[in-house]
Amino acid sequence: MTEDQQKEAISKEFLRVLANAHGFKVIEPPQDHGVDMIVCPVTVRQEPSGRLRYLDSQYKLDFQLKATTPKGIIEDEHQVKYDLEVKNYNDLIERRGDPLPLHLLVVILFSTPPNCIDIDHQKLSVLGHAYWYLPGENEQPSENQDQIRITIPKANRVSAHFVKERFEDLGIEI
Repeated sequence: MTEDQQKEAISKEFLRVLANAHGFKVIEPPQDHGVDMIVCPVTVRQEPSGRLRYLDSQYKLDFQLKATTPKGIIEDEHQVKYDLEVKNYNDLIERRGDPLPLHLLVVILFSTPPNCIDIDHQKLSVLGHAYWYLPGENEQPSENQDQIRITIPKANRVSAHFVKERFEDLGIEI
């Protein structure tokens, strides 16, 4: 695998771990049409027989994932700047008004694979952090040829409860 493919695979597993740890289902579309991963809550109901029935929720969050190292960002005390491909940015703009908008997740690995993975007798870790991004209401589609620099507030740093919190912030009770 190329380094970019390795980083992409690690970013997908990062989101998968965050979602699965809270009981969410993760779907990876067979074709990439701007959505890398789909996260879906799983609902539970009790059947008349008393058995529990698990069912995919109608609510799904779509994610575009990007992975980089500190070389791929510009960072200061309050924000992270990342150069995003215009096609991906315009996808985010297009879906901004959806009840469950397309989210960008930028995973910043502290070093290139395999050095961004740490294992010891107590933990398995991806060394890095991540930020989520949604374009603001006033942001317009870009006519740039290749890239656009986006600014992500550091308040958008991803925590272990990120997936659940995003659904709740969007008004979906889990």
